[in-house]
Formats: sequence, C-alpha cells, structure tokens
Amino acid sequence: MIHELIKTAGTITSSVNPADKLLPASAEVVIKLISELDKLYGTKENTAIYGTFSKKDPTNQFSKYTELFIDDQSESKFLAFSKQGLNEIARESRGQQSATGGYIVFSHYHNSNAQPFLLIVMIKNKDALKINQKLELEDVIQIDLSKIHQAARINLDKFDKSKEIPSNPSDEISTLNYLSFVSPRSNKDASGYFIKGLDCIDGVRPAVATDNVFKSAKAYCNTKNELKAFRNKVKDSLIEYLQHCLDNEKPATLAGLEHSVRQAVPAEHHELLNDYIDFVSNEEWQLPTEFNINSNSLKKYTRIRSKTDSWELNFRRKALGTTDNSDLYYDDNARKLTIRCSDDLVKQIAEELGSRNAS
Repeated sequence: MIHELIKTAGTITSSVNPADKLLPASAEVVIKLISELDKLYGTKENTAIYGTFSKKDPTNQFSKYTELFIDDQSESKFLAFSKQGLNEIARESRGQQSATGGYIVFSHYHNSNAQPFLLIVMIKNKDALKINQKLELEDVIQIDLSKIHQAARINLDKFDKSKEIPSNPSDEISTLNYLSFVSPRSNKDASGYFIKGLDCIDGVRPAVATDNVFKSAKAYCNTKNELKAFRNKVKDSLIEYLQHCLDNEKPATLAGLEHSVRQAVPAEHHELLNDYIDFVSNEEWQLPTEFNINSNSLKKYTRIRSKTDSWELNFRRKALGTTDNSDLYYDDNARKLTIRCSDDLVKQIAEELGSRNAS
C-alpha cells in the first residue's frame, strides 16, 4: 500500500495522508512496482547496510507493530503496521528543515527464492508513480535510483530466528541481522529521519565483516570457472588491503575490496568482476559500504599458530611452502617442517648450543 508524507523543505512541520485500504496484490501495476523496487534494492550504486531494530526509544513502536503483523499476517494488521511506520517517519521528520515529503510504499512479498520480506520505500519524485487522490496506483513509470530516496527491508525468516538468539552485545558472532536499509549517496545526508523513524541500527560487527570478506570472495570465485585459479591471489590481495587499512586506522570499503580483487585477476577477466559488489553486499554476506577491521579475524587468514609444552610457532601463511627453497618447507610425507633460519636465529641457536657445551 501507499501512504503520503506531506512536508516542505525549510519547514519544521509535517502531516500525513494515509491510505485507508490495501492495493490489490494481484494487480499487474502493483506487481510491476514491487518487482522494480526489489530489483533496485541493494545494487552497486545503492548498497545496503544491515542491522536490527535498536529498540532504544520507548516512544518508537515500529518494531512492536512489525511483530504484531508477523504473528497475525492479516490485512488489518498490515494496515496498522504501515500506518505506524508512516507516523513514526512523520514524527522524526518534524524539526528537520531539510526533510521533504513523498510517497511511502509498504509491501509484503516473497522474492524469487521464496523468502518473505517487508519492504518500505520512500519515493520522492512523484513522476515515478501515477497515483490518484485515493492513493490508488494507476501506473508505474520506469523507476531509477534517483527516485528512490530511502528504503528499508526486513527479512521475516531472519527476524523470526533472531528471537531465539540470546541478546549478548559483547558477542561478535551471534547477532543475526534481519533488517537492512539503503539510500542513494546523494540523499544520505538528508534522510536520517527515515532510518530513525523505522528504528534501524547498523548491526554488522567488525569480526563478522572481516571474516565475510574472505568467505564471500572465495564463494564469488567459485561461481565463475575462469576465476577459480585466482582464488589464492585474490585472498592475498585482500589480506594486503585489509592489513593496510588496519595499520593506517582506516575503515575498509567495498570500492577498496573490489580494487584489490581486480589487482589479483588478469585484465581479460575483469568483466567477470562487474557484479562483485552486488554479490558481497547481498543478504548472505552483508558487507556494508565501509566497515572497521577486526585484527583477530584478520590474523586467522594471515598467520598460522601452534604450540606444545616445548615450542611455539607463529608465522605468516605466505611463508609456508612445499619446496626446499621456501622459508618454511613442509614435507607432507615425513610430516616435518624445515625452517630456513635467519642470521639472528642462527646466532641465538649457536649461543644456546655453545653454552651447553661449555657447561
């Protein structure tokens, strides 16, 4: 269904024009609209940020109405859910002089993989939709990114599963991000009220994001036969990029990841990387536009550690090889690791053995 938020830039007041009935789900024009919006959601130019409801503001009841609809997916509950979302967005827009109104589309649908979603999209350019005074949709003009001001989407399967996970803010792994939101770059500074109104909060933690950089890159290469041979080079290039970001206390970015992957792949295969960002920022991998790096997660991909009561090893994975000219030569048949000693290590060993002979 479609509601309208009425607000003029430069003012601090707003009002709402809510619809009083749902749009027919089987109507061709409605199917076309939701299909267009779903295709645009989370593209390279419009990457998603994944998270959860914050539930920190007791006056914001949007998450409560979402749960009420999930428990009883009737038309009346969906209408209540959408009106609550409209009211929360309107409330947050008041006092924001730069905020402007537009049409807000609320939809409940299943994607091509039969996953259920709730999608909320604000369309600022009214030329994108042809709507009558009853807020009934009559036509959909070709929608482009410039007409999508802001959007939020709730994965209902993940939202349901999240209620089974104990809340532990210190746990880097257990958070299940069921909610995501997007905004074209040109609109991000002016659209904070939409995100706040729907109670969204960024939930992708550095440990998970760092781990998913490598998991998603491996999965992506495996989807294209021509890239499989470059998986290790891609991994090494990503390690170098993330380590550089960590050393310089800078966040990693999707653009930086893509650049690193392209450096590891011959130019004749670069066309195969055109949908890399779409792939790693999807519902499965959830890499945000930028994120901080977790040093412990990165070490899992850069170093090998092992110890016994007698010794301890800690070395870069790149130093390991299976030929005798490697810094660390592993003989699989003999199950032996041969270390090419540095001058300093030779000196320490000689001193230790010399002291033993002297005694």
